[in-house]
Amino acid sequence: MEQDKPRRPVHNSSGQLPLKQYRLYFLDGVSSLVSRAHEFEAAGDGRASTIAESWLEGRRAELWCGQRKIATWDKKR
Repeated sequence: MEQDKPRRPVHNSSGQLPLKQYRLYFLDGVSSLVSRAHEFEAAGDGRASTIAESWLEGRRAELWCGQRKIATWDKKR
């Protein structure tokens, strides 16, 4: 039986890793309902978190990649 080989990341035609789709959800007050969402692309979770943090402006928010929650930010006091 052949052993599975580790998979290498698939690069796009320019030789870079493909970008992932992210959504930053801004949460409204006490109810925690989504008041606004911002979709964007990033090369990975770390870069997406950095981008999202630049848009927070002290608001509560959650960062998602598909069905996976990446980060949560509480309102600055």
